[in-house]
Amino acid sequence: MPQTVQPDSPKSPKITVSPNVRASEGKGRADPRRSTLASLESGERRSSQVKAAQSRWYELLCAKIVENSVFVGATTLLTLYALTADDVRVLLTQKPLDIYFDVMVLVCLVIFSFEIIVSVYGKADYWLGFFFTLDLISTASLILDLTWVSNAMSGGNSSSLRSGRTARIGAKAARMIRVLRLVRILKLYKAVYDARQERLRRQREAAEGKSPGDDDWDDDDPELEQATSKVKEQQPDQESTLGKKLSEMTTRRVIILILAMLLTLPLLATDEVTQVPFSAEYGANVVLDTFKDFEKTRGSEDQLMYQNAVLRYAFFHNWYAGQGAENDFCPYSIQEACSNAFLGHLYFIGIRGKDLDTVDSKAALAKLNRSVILDFNARSAAQDLAYYNYGIMPLRAQELLSSDWTVACGGEGSTLRGVSIISESMDGAVDFPIGCPEDLRVTESSVFSPILLSGADFDDWHFEFYFDIRPYNEQMALYSLLTTGFVMVLLLTGSLMFSSDANTLVINPVEQMIRRVKAIRDNPLIAMKMADEEFRAEEIKRSKQKRQTAGYANGAKALFMDILSCRCFSKANPEGPMETVILEKTIIKLGSLLALGFGEAGANIISHNMKGSDTAGVNAMVPGTHVDCIIGVCKVLDFSTATEVLQARIMTFVNQIAEIIHGVVDEFHGAPNKNSGENFLIIWRMDSADEQVKERKMAEMSIVAFAKILGALHRSALLADYRTHPGLQYRLGKGSRVNLSFGVHAGWAIEGAVGSEFKIDASYVSPNVSIAASVERCTQVYGVSLVVAQSAMELCTQEFVSKCRLIDRVLITGSATPMELYCVDLDWTSVAVDDSPPPEVVWNTKNRYRARQFIESQKNSKWHQDFTMAKAFDEDPTIAVMRRRYTTQFFQLFNMGYQNYFQGEWQVARRMLSETRHILGAEDGPSTALLKYMEDPHQFEAPKDWQQVRDMSSMLA
Repeated sequence: MPQTVQPDSPKSPKITVSPNVRASEGKGRADPRRSTLASLESGERRSSQVKAAQSRWYELLCAKIVENSVFVGATTLLTLYALTADDVRVLLTQKPLDIYFDVMVLVCLVIFSFEIIVSVYGKADYWLGFFFTLDLISTASLILDLTWVSNAMSGGNSSSLRSGRTARIGAKAARMIRVLRLVRILKLYKAVYDARQERLRRQREAAEGKSPGDDDWDDDDPELEQATSKVKEQQPDQESTLGKKLSEMTTRRVIILILAMLLTLPLLATDEVTQVPFSAEYGANVVLDTFKDFEKTRGSEDQLMYQNAVLRYAFFHNWYAGQGAENDFCPYSIQEACSNAFLGHLYFIGIRGKDLDTVDSKAALAKLNRSVILDFNARSAAQDLAYYNYGIMPLRAQELLSSDWTVACGGEGSTLRGVSIISESMDGAVDFPIGCPEDLRVTESSVFSPILLSGADFDDWHFEFYFDIRPYNEQMALYSLLTTGFVMVLLLTGSLMFSSDANTLVINPVEQMIRRVKAIRDNPLIAMKMADEEFRAEEIKRSKQKRQTAGYANGAKALFMDILSCRCFSKANPEGPMETVILEKTIIKLGSLLALGFGEAGANIISHNMKGSDTAGVNAMVPGTHVDCIIGVCKVLDFSTATEVLQARIMTFVNQIAEIIHGVVDEFHGAPNKNSGENFLIIWRMDSADEQVKERKMAEMSIVAFAKILGALHRSALLADYRTHPGLQYRLGKGSRVNLSFGVHAGWAIEGAVGSEFKIDASYVSPNVSIAASVERCTQVYGVSLVVAQSAMELCTQEFVSKCRLIDRVLITGSATPMELYCVDLDWTSVAVDDSPPPEVVWNTKNRYRARQFIESQKNSKWHQDFTMAKAFDEDPTIAVMRRRYTTQFFQLFNMGYQNYFQGEWQVARRMLSETRHILGAEDGPSTALLKYMEDPHQFEAPKDWQQVRDMSSMLA
């Protein structure tokens, strides 16, 4: 029965439409182009209704086009072409054929753009929907396949060093292009998804007794039927809310799967370090140096040295010996002992400059003698080394190498003269001759130049060495094709797996999470190890899966049977819903963050509150715990000035220092507690069954740790950059550098929470903490970096005590009795900055886990009975450098001076300490401090009431 639709206005005429029209229009977007017949404005006549229906013929036509099987098949094939064409171009063709691929890319752009337009008008819920965005991104990514676009993203013209310096950026851009190209796989998935939806729609129509494609126009409305008789509208039944939601969730899971696959792309890509050998830049500098020597003297010996340098460079990166694992130009017992171990090889040598006369004169002088080349080639053929050989070149290549450097190649604002060793075709060697670097694609050539040049000298003239990296690009293209195929297969099979598992719920073992919580409750500091163990379990599981996959590869029949029986899609040990997995890992992460945030001082607070499972209330104000410990204080010198100069960067500055302090302290079983700007509080707890052994080692480890921190601080290339900071130089002088001072004291402390119910800090409260801070301030008085109180030194072995120097006996605030002060003599000015390149390690989760395991093993080794801190102190190379200045004669003379000072013989002490003050070549801080104290106000006469103690309470207040 037709239904009557009443417009908003009571005066508007009633319009009768069929039920199918209402359902069809209900699925449309809120867009003027898709206005329904039932929403016509009041007051329109019957002719206006026919006109509105006639204006929608293009929507019906677009719907017909986008659902046409031929059109869908054509766009699917073009999608497959777009996925693979660029890799095929790099793998199988040369630069002259790029124009044809560009034309095909433009054709794909036009067709895909047309598809988007007709889909906007012909598909409901397409405009600004998920698949619209998907098609738009996929189509836009085709622009990156145009050669002039990809060349611009890769650094432009590779003939200039400026673009050579952007080679790494270009490589990243190329990788980004390959990753973005994989987005088109989602377009392929959309075609499969649409086909599946169409199949389901037909099944529903068949179940309802409707033939596909029937017209549902109202037979009682002849004008409407005539207006739309040109095309037929095929409108699927409206999905239920649950079905639509389920489809959206499935689609999002597929997208997550694709993103996960994109993260694996680096594992399927060729490592860029194999693009060219590392010798390229170094050899370029060697050639430049020898050429300058020859240019100055014009002597035959210097000329020979220059030409041999060029030949060593050319043969080391031999283009001919690098063509394949086995070739005639690597005639040695080991076929892969030549440049064929790399994927980039030298093919062009030239000189570039702005002035043509300068370039021509340099090029004429740089020409190589044929006799020298022939002799070098013969000597290279005669060698047969075990690891690497130069290889040989064909005779014609040697002739080309000895020719005049007159080949003129292009370049913006400069002239390039040089010679190419593959400028002519050679049977079995050169199939595609390259006369100039411009004959290759921008991404197929890499240029290297000497870097030990000033900017003016570089702009005047410089050598350029061009490498052919087509083998590298071909390998990358092959991997890209394999990656594309892998992701395509995984996408299609994954969508099926998601659909089959849509109604399956798997319960995660909650008991596992409870065990995690209990373990953290009993020992909050175990959360860090728990995270490592969880990662280890994940790695073991991943290894088992790899072995299982390998087993399937060896048993193809078993795998085939598993697929037929769907056993390969079943889960023997389901992990449970994703939310619970996230919850379990979140518990571990929260426990780890609590351990990091509260540290050892807050372990009791965490444990106490987690044990109270009968309430959700938190009581952070738990009673404190008495602990015996070594207390260390580190102070960043000139911190207030650094804060004023660095401003917002001060946080980075402090964190860079904290990374060194925390890392070394943790290695030596210390616990960083808190940082109040310039001061770091470090605690070594002494609560073990073997008190004597642990106290001795703890005291010694605290001193060694601070010595190593000082050395690491001044070796750090990162912190060395602050030495040239203009603001710090202006405020602190040109010799300013990042520095620390340390104070060590032993005593008791109360460990617990300090604060209120609004905010707490897990810390240590004790007069001994103040004493440790006063001991640190003594470093400024005595001009040393590390001062150790008598309380800590008494715990050390005699062997270790001998490495420290007794510098005074003082009375300081907080201490009821006088204490002796010792210093560890460390000349941090003698430490050289470590300029070695950082290790080429990708700090992913796996490598960080391995690093933590290694650090933990090193940390545990210090408790071994054969490990002595005195030996570790002596064998540390940086500490040895810092103590090299201090001689036995110095220590003996200072000790005699100190003993006279201690006994009240200040005139004798004056003479001896005046000598030790400058005996080292630099002023000795303790000698200077004692001399100043004896001079003012005592004029080197000991007071009559001299008690062999110096009162520093007022000075350190």
